[in-house]
Amino acid sequence: MDLSYKQRISKAVTYVIIISLAALLQNTQGLTLEIGSARLFLLLPVCMIIGIGEDELHAGLYGLFGGMLWDLTSAQHYGFNAIFMCLFCFFCAALVTYYVRATFLTGFIFSAAEIFAYCLLYWLFFIIFRNMHGMELTLFSFYLPCAIYTIAITPMVWFCISPVKKVLNKPVSIK
Repeated sequence: MDLSYKQRISKAVTYVIIISLAALLQNTQGLTLEIGSARLFLLLPVCMIIGIGEDELHAGLYGLFGGMLWDLTSAQHYGFNAIFMCLFCFFCAALVTYYVRATFLTGFIFSAAEIFAYCLLYWLFFIIFRNMHGMELTLFSFYLPCAIYTIAITPMVWFCISPVKKVLNKPVSIK
């Protein structure tokens, strides 16, 4: 895909704005619907869907940016979100670049894997490994419901971001 410098910059700025809006929606209380105790982790599918179809470097940077925005509002993560999202977006973009096609099913599967891995690793690192007694069942009472809720929203995220990606990835017409 041969985009001009201006098109590449406008695409990057647009993606940064989308990720920033997703961070605002996710991290501001009352802007997203909470079902029971389940919260929506909107940044996970947004960064993944934006990163799929991009090269590995840009996908990793979009994941890093989304994770850093998430870490800014957290009290105890210490960069966990930024590192996790950067690595996951990087490796999934590499898989899409070299092995699989960037389709809805691919985006959904990679997003679901990222969401489940995030919830499980966060629970392990920040609940189990820190010996927070009595919090072991939060996997079933909070993290899995959050994962299921976020995965249920993922198709809507894909249908919102996919048309934007098609418009931004128009190649330069050489006359």
